[in-house]
This record gives sequence, C-alpha cells and structure tokens, in this order.
Amino acid sequence: MSQKSSVSIGTEPVLIVTAHQEFVDAAFDELKRFNKQLLYGKLLAPGILLCTLPKGTHPGDFTSLTRNALEQRPIFVRHLAPVQAVIHLSNTENDIGELALAIANLPTFTLLERGQRFAVQTRLLQTDIEAARAGSNKHSYSSGHVNQLLAEAIAEETGAVESIKKQQVVVSVLCTMEKAYIGISLTIDNLSDWPGGDRHFAYLPEQISRAEFKLLEALEVFDITLPSQALALDLGAAPGGWTRILLEAGMQVVAVDPAKLDARLSNHIHLEHYRGYAQDYLEEAIKRRRKFDVITNDMRMDAREAARLLVQASSCLLSNGFIISVLKLPHETPEIDPLKNLNEALSLLQRHFAIVQARQLFHNRQEVTVLTARPQLM
Repeated sequence: MSQKSSVSIGTEPVLIVTAHQEFVDAAFDELKRFNKQLLYGKLLAPGILLCTLPKGTHPGDFTSLTRNALEQRPIFVRHLAPVQAVIHLSNTENDIGELALAIANLPTFTLLERGQRFAVQTRLLQTDIEAARAGSNKHSYSSGHVNQLLAEAIAEETGAVESIKKQQVVVSVLCTMEKAYIGISLTIDNLSDWPGGDRHFAYLPEQISRAEFKLLEALEVFDITLPSQALALDLGAAPGGWTRILLEAGMQVVAVDPAKLDARLSNHIHLEHYRGYAQDYLEEAIKRRRKFDVITNDMRMDAREAARLLVQASSCLLSNGFIISVLKLPHETPEIDPLKNLNEALSLLQRHFAIVQARQLFHNRQEVTVLTARPQLM
C-alpha cells in the first residue's frame, strides 16, 4: 500500500451528508448554521448530499463542524463522512487496488496506528444519475467484499485491528458507478457508528412489529437504559411492539389503546391493557395521582397534537422519569410546511420539559423521535 496512486486529491474540504430524502435540505440548513461557508454540492442519490467548503478552507474545519454537530445535536443529519480524495472507477476488481493505494496516501492515514480499532465502511450507490446516463446500474463487487479486502490490507500495513462494532477510526468509501469518495475520520466525527447512519437490527421470532426498531434505535441514540422493576405507560400501544420491549426489560406496563394487542402478550403477568383512548386514560391517571418511570407514545397524530398530549402526560411522570415519543410530520406541499409543525411542537415541549432532544432516526419515516425529561413545575 506504499505505492503512489493516480488519484484526484480535492483542493476543497468536502463532506458527505446523509439524511432522510425528504429532509436533505433541512439537514443542510442545520450544518450551515455551524459553518456559514458550507456549500450545497449535489445529490449523489436520494438522501445523500455532497457538500463543499470554499477553496483555501482549512481541512480542520471538517472536524470543527462535526464537533459542533455533536454538541448541538442536529435533528435531520444522520451521518457525516469526510471526502479527502476522489478516484475514478472502472467497475472491475482493479478498483479495490486503486482504493487501497488512495487510502494509504491520505494525510489522515496516520490515524490508523498499531492496535487502533478501525472499520471500513463501504457504500455502493446503484442508482446514481451518472450511471443511469451510461446505462450501467450494477457494481461488479459487493460492499462486503470491498470492506474485507481493504481491511486486510490496512491491518497488514499498519497493525491496526479491524473492529466493526467498536471502531475508533472509520475508513469511509462511497462509490457511485464512476467515482469513489474516500476519507478517514474518528468514529465520533461521523455522528453515527453505522455506515450512512443506517442502523439495522436483526429480526427476532418474538418481534411483533417493525415499530420496535424505532424504540430500540431511540434508546441507543439517546443513550438510555430502560429501568427494570419500574412502571411504564405505553400510549397507542397496539399491536404491542413497544410494549413487548418494555416488558422484556423487566418493567410493569400499562398499555393504552382501544385496539387489541398481539395474542402473544395476553395474560402477561406484568401487563395491564386499558381498552380506550390515551386522553381518557391520562385524565383518570391524573385524578388517581398515578406516576410512571417511563412513558412512550407512537400514536398517529399531528406533531403538535402529540406535543400537547405529552404535556398532559407529564403530570403522570416521575421527576426522574422520561418520555420517548414519535412526532408525525405531514408531507410538504405548497400550503403545508412540515418543519413549521415540528418547530411548534418542540417549542411547546421546551416550555414544559427541562430536557428535550429530537432526532430523525433511520427507522423513522415521515416523523421525528423526541426524548423529554424532567417536567417543569406547572
């Protein structure tokens, strides 16, 4: 890997931004607040944006931007990856050798020290615009194959240790049909440990619904551990996916929904099913002064209505408890601005909770997941 590669090293610091395809512009605007010189480049594929900084910008501005993003917690930006070089691809096995040489010549290659844990994260875009024009839409190699060969070469050259799940350094490779964008960074600067922020969970036989992935990802992103031997309230519970996760954590759960729960939850000793509407249950719970350690909500309602429901639910939340809720957003039209709905909902929550965090997770669709905690005294 010590030879020179015929590679185009960019004179402008560049980064790749990953977001939900309908909220790419919102993600760019979030990053623009951290660096006003950031330029909107081009969409490489739906939800994947190439951004640049003006010529002469110091490469360290990428790190500065990502550290600001870590502190400010953007809602729509899922993943960032630096682009420190661009190489042209032939769509043959020769590409992997070219990638290895280019990576070895990056100035950040020195991050890969002996004993350092690293991972190669390769993404192959099959539907980019350039490929469509050329009539080609399939790579001759897989991302897993590229990861394996590059990781082996890096480990042999540097003594660094491949560690896919606990990496400290990431080698990012994004391939269109004609170009590869490569960079090396600390994992923390990518905002997500997962390639493109795409967090996948294994399907389990006991899984009730796909919605379970939303709660699992939220717990991970917000760095929350469900308390065992505690009481949870699950609003809009049917068919019971979130309820199942809460029960599995050892919690007692009150599941609220007029619809039936999955039969596998029937007769669970730690489950109480309230067959009615959330607003009605909360009115009863407030009168009874019932308190919960955790409250969850995945009901289909406007984000602002959900926020008002969470404010009502705060009366049932213990002072050290927290709420995880999904906020549903409308699709954008000339008359409807989904970001306006979201901002109004978050503004309401911030008036009633000391902690409010919001992220659009990989498993969110037209929605955002919010964490609230420490209700303000009314």
